[in-house]
Amino acid sequence: MPRKKPRKVKVVYRPLGKEQAWGQAWPTLSTPLIEIDPRLSPRRELEVLCHEALHVALPHLTDHPPKSKDYRKGEAEIDRIGKVVSRVLWSQNFRRVSQGKHTTPVRISR
Repeated sequence: MPRKKPRKVKVVYRPLGKEQAWGQAWPTLSTPLIEIDPRLSPRRELEVLCHEALHVALPHLTDHPPKSKDYRKGEAEIDRIGKVVSRVLWSQNFRRVSQGKHTTPVRISR
C-alpha cells in the first residue's frame, strides 16, 4: 500500500493578544496552520510550537466540545508531551537561528 505524503504545516507568527493565547493550531484545514505569538521567549516559543504541532499530529485528543472532560484530558496530555519534547530539544541545544536580511542560508549537501 502506498504511503501517504505527510501534509505540510504552515507556521505563522503574529501577535495573539486578542485571542489570549501563546499559540493556536488549525489541524483540519487542507494545509494545517499553526499560529505562534512572536513576543515569546525562545524557550517558550519552542514549547508552544511543540504543543501546537502535537495538536496537528494528534487531533483526536482534543476532538471534543471545548468544556468537556475529554477535551480537558486531551489538552492536558498534549501539554505534558509538548513540555517533555521541548525540554529534550532545548537540552540538546536546538535553537532558532536568526539570520540577517541579506544572508543566504548554509546549504548542507548529502
